[in-house]
Amino acid sequence: MGKLTLAVHCKKCDQVDLKKPVWSYVANTYSQQQADDAMDDLSHVQQLRSTICNLTGSLSSLRETLGKYYRALGMMETRFPIGRDSDQVHLNFVWYDAFKPTKRAEATSIHLERASVLFNIGAVLTQQALACDSGSDAGMKDAARKFQEAAGVFAALRDGPALHVEAPRPIDISPECAAMLERLCLAQAQEAIFDKARADKKNPATLARLAKQVSVFYEEVHRLLMHPPLNMHFDKSWTAHVAVKAALYDVESRLENAGALHADDEIASEIAVLQEAHKSVQAAKKEAKAVGRELNESLAAAESLLIKNLTRAEKENATVYLQRIPAFADLPKIAPAPLVKPIAPTDLGGGDGLFTNVIPDSSAKALSKYTDMVDSVIRSQLDRLNAASDDARLRLREWELPECLQALDAGSSQALPEGLRQELEQLEECGGVAHLFDLAAQIRDLRKVAGEELSAVEQDLDRESREDGELRERYGQVWNRPASVALNSNLREKIGGYKANLVAAADSDARLETRLNQNQNKFNALSLDLAISQMPRLQAPMVSTGDMEPSQVVTNLRQALDAINGLSNERASLEQALKEEKARDNILPRLMGTSDSTDALFQQELQKYEPFKSKVSDNLQKQAQLMEVIQKNQAAYRQAFGFDEWRRACEASTGGMRSQLGVYRDLRDNLSEGLRFYMSVQEAIATLRQQAGDYILTRRLQRDDMIEDMRRMSDDRARIDREAAERRGREAAQAHLSSMSLAQQQQQGGAPSQGGSHQGPPGGAPNWPQAPQSTNYPSSYQSHQSSQQPPPSGQGYQYPGQQPPHQQQQGYGSSYPPAPNYPPAPQSYHHQQYGQGGSAPPPPQQHYTPYAQPSYSQPPSYTQQSYQTQPGEYANNQSNRNSYSGGGYNQSGPPPSSQQNFSNPASGYGQHNSSQGQGQYGGSSTQQSGSSTQQNPMWNNR
Repeated sequence: MGKLTLAVHCKKCDQVDLKKPVWSYVANTYSQQQADDAMDDLSHVQQLRSTICNLTGSLSSLRETLGKYYRALGMMETRFPIGRDSDQVHLNFVWYDAFKPTKRAEATSIHLERASVLFNIGAVLTQQALACDSGSDAGMKDAARKFQEAAGVFAALRDGPALHVEAPRPIDISPECAAMLERLCLAQAQEAIFDKARADKKNPATLARLAKQVSVFYEEVHRLLMHPPLNMHFDKSWTAHVAVKAALYDVESRLENAGALHADDEIASEIAVLQEAHKSVQAAKKEAKAVGRELNESLAAAESLLIKNLTRAEKENATVYLQRIPAFADLPKIAPAPLVKPIAPTDLGGGDGLFTNVIPDSSAKALSKYTDMVDSVIRSQLDRLNAASDDARLRLREWELPECLQALDAGSSQALPEGLRQELEQLEECGGVAHLFDLAAQIRDLRKVAGEELSAVEQDLDRESREDGELRERYGQVWNRPASVALNSNLREKIGGYKANLVAAADSDARLETRLNQNQNKFNALSLDLAISQMPRLQAPMVSTGDMEPSQVVTNLRQALDAINGLSNERASLEQALKEEKARDNILPRLMGTSDSTDALFQQELQKYEPFKSKVSDNLQKQAQLMEVIQKNQAAYRQAFGFDEWRRACEASTGGMRSQLGVYRDLRDNLSEGLRFYMSVQEAIATLRQQAGDYILTRRLQRDDMIEDMRRMSDDRARIDREAAERRGREAAQAHLSSMSLAQQQQQGGAPSQGGSHQGPPGGAPNWPQAPQSTNYPSSYQSHQSSQQPPPSGQGYQYPGQQPPHQQQQGYGSSYPPAPNYPPAPQSYHHQQYGQGGSAPPPPQQHYTPYAQPSYSQPPSYTQQSYQTQPGEYANNQSNRNSYSGGGYNQSGPPPSSQQNFSNPASGYGQHNSSQGQGQYGGSSTQQSGSSTQQNPMWNNR
């Protein structure tokens, strides 16, 4: 398809004035009033012709306009005689050749106009087909249909208007050119069908037949182009194009045929086909010089594939098969498969209501009367032919002909009673005993699959129960959800019931298979050929008792039956001929052009049906004579051969076979019922598996939610304890700083204010800078070194041993989170500033033990120590949850140590882990803007 497809260009024409000459004719022939009434129709027709001359608009609109104008021409032809005579309409039509635009044809005849318009309709259809999307399924279908419609238009041109064009007839609208274009459109339609079949991956044998038909169509086009008058009219590129296309699709056909032979391991035949295809390619390359680049590329691609397959096949044959290469002429021919035919145009009849007022009433009434007369003649003849066919069919059925004659032939199935023969034919069509074994094998497979699916469901339930037990053992009483064993008991009962049903069904299946094996030999004997061989033979008697010899009776019957068949075919031809004659019968122009009595014209016109009436009568007479011969000879035949006694003997000999057929039917029905049972069981197990999957998914989601809730509870308690410890630490630090400030004042000779209620300790205390207001406090104090200096003025105090915020790292020890442990005031700094005699009072001793009086019970494994998962445990649980919830996350092994995002539900802060401090599984602790964010390694995948 695509650029490899040929489209036909439209013919061009000169403008012509239709209105004035036709209006004048109507005014002079009929009346001024009728001429004025026809003016609107004339203007419409003039506009249509102007449009088709300019070839404006889209292809679909142009196709519609051409159809309207063609129908209008049909109406004008019956009303307005166009010609050179004085009493005719003088219209001079000028058209140019579609293939040689410089050639000009001119005629005062409506036949040239109609033939040219019909040609353009076919040309537009080919252009529409070329515009279809060859890459889509719908586009290839549309292209094939458009090409078939174009072929139908060119066929109508060949059989209709082209025959009436006056000489010298233009080549492009000649019957020869129309026939060539019809075959070209069929070739391209078949090509589209082949492309679609190849896109649908049809089997190579089918593709070979389709491609062969494409080649046949193109060969017909090439043959027409090589003969006069077309060989001197068309450019040589057309001839080369169709020749190369014929060769190309012949090669495609053989390539597909070779592929089918290769699939059947017929390597020698494949090599012979490919070698012949290579010869065709070499011959096509000589013609390819005059064609386009795309066609040459397609030919080269086909040659490359052919050489590749031929090399591979010859290598396989030389190394593996070692077969003798047969002659190509000895191989079966590829039968073409035509899937396209011309589609006759259906929208070119009628006149769209144009010029209805131009026909005189008398002519219209006369035409209606004549049409009724023709219908009556044809209807009566068709009734006679149908009655004769029905009579012959009923009488032959009554005499059992030709079946009783066929019973004489050796191996004829007519020896079998009708019902038994039909049963044996049906048995062979379905496969016989092999069909029963196939049913049994299917039953075994379905039973095995059902058992495996039940086991899979049971394993899923067991796995979920084990997970529940492990969690229950780990968390103890806190894990208070119902146990899996209690919840899935209903599902396990269903599994047990299905298993019991399968066991019972397996016993039944075993009995059926035993019965099948026992009757296998008897079932093998239920063949049509074997049954026929066991029937009595219908033979001629040794002594003739009738007036004629039995052999002569048989000869007479066969000859008469052949003659009856010939008369039946003749009747079908007569019916078709009568219908075609009626379709061609149009006396309207003669009615409108004559002033004589219409009755005489009717009688004259009806004479054309007399030959048909004579043929019908002759056919019926011959049939009546033949039926008399058949009646006489069939009676003699039945008596001479003892046909009735032979029938009874055949019926008696079929008793055992009918009984065995009953056993076969019973066993087949039982196996079919078993197949239906297992299919219903599979549907029920699928439903059960869905229920179990929903149950397991729900339980795992519930498990994950419970673990998350316990984690949040622990985080909340840790946050509360941490905030309380920090609050007490701030109060202790503030009191300590106040006492040190008072001691400093006393040592300097000052006295406390009278209104002060707090008395500092002896020796005074240093004036400590106020601690920074931060929620982050050190987890422990280290001893003070004597070499340390006090912090600069204006900066917050940093206790000795405290790490800066960006270096703090918290691990997980025996408690989660760690309890604050504030040390006493740093004595070394006091002695360095105030001397050896001074001492600062110790800070208030406040002892705080986290979770000393818990308000709710927590599992010891979760509150007294960090929750550490085993490598891969949580990842597996998370993977299971994600897999049931449709997520794409699935991993195994320990949780990754890469950077994670974790949002603390207690503090509301979400921090991004950096590489400052790594925990066991990559957890870290950061301090930003006075907030603390801690991560538990077990949650860094959440």
